[in-house]
Amino acid sequence: MRVKSYNQAMKSSYSISPSQMALYATLALIAATATGITFAAWFNHGDTIFLSLIQAGLSWCM
Repeated sequence: MRVKSYNQAMKSSYSISPSQMALYATLALIAATATGITFAAWFNHGDTIFLSLIQAGLSWCM
């Protein structure tokens, strides 16, 4: 049984260009900022949101 040889033209690892890395870092920063703002809004107004859901009868759906 003969073993096939390794194809040297194939890449053995992936590399990310600096522009792609900057794009991914920017997207991660935007996602983290949106998550932080959402958490801060829930932290400041969560009780009001929950009480309004109770009055509407939707608190059991959460």
